[in-house]
Amino acid sequence: MHLTINELLAYTDEERKKWKDWLALQENGPLKIALAGDAFSSIGGLILHIFWAELFYALWMRGEVLSENSPIVIENKSLPPDDVEKVFAFGRLARRAMREFTDAAREDDWERTHEVEARGIHIKGPARKLIAHILIHEIRHWAQVAIVVRQHDLPPPGDHDLLFSESFGKLVTRV
Repeated sequence: MHLTINELLAYTDEERKKWKDWLALQENGPLKIALAGDAFSSIGGLILHIFWAELFYALWMRGEVLSENSPIVIENKSLPPDDVEKVFAFGRLARRAMREFTDAAREDDWERTHEVEARGIHIKGPARKLIAHILIHEIRHWAQVAIVVRQHDLPPPGDHDLLFSESFGKLVTRV
């Protein structure tokens, strides 16, 4: 038995809900926390990056290429990174696109090699590895968000380890 893409999707759905609910309770404040480096200026920008990356992969797996001229890019290019409702609405859009692929994919679709050049790199691989990659990419960035909010004396929302996820059934109970 193997960990499945659907289980990882369910786990990341749980994580997104925890973070969205918590950020809303914090009245969007943590979304404005500045990040060091030049890739993303704030936590909100990093979260948007998670969702944009997922949308890119979801469309790519469906044979579409996300470009600056794509209607979805034009419509969402100026999303405010400090508005929890708008950020996570975009996340739901990206997740719907991903699930459209994963729910419809047949066995041979998972093994078909996909290839693209983006941001100066050439990416090539089977859908199963590429989709697993983008979900692990998300998990890593949520951990980064947790570290930054802790550094700002804010406790992150709930337990985040896979062991605590209900996407596999309840495995752990606090006593």
